[in-house]
Amino acid sequence: RKAHSKGTEEYKQRRERNNVAVRKSRDKTKRQQIETQQKVQELSNENDRLQKKVDLLSKELSVLKGLFSNI
Repeated sequence: RKAHSKGTEEYKQRRERNNVAVRKSRDKTKRQQIETQQKVQELSNENDRLQKKVDLLSKELSVLKGLFSNI
């Protein structure tokens, strides 16, 4: 690569293109982080819901076992 002095038009264009690329990359990373956080929250909510269902079904199973043991 040949060196470009900071005052040249080509240098300014290269810097502008690089700045645009950096902004685009950072925006993409930020969007991905937000999407990941949302997915984590959704999965956490789903996990809570399923845990409550497991607890309810376990209690129901205990009740039914108790009923059948008395027969």
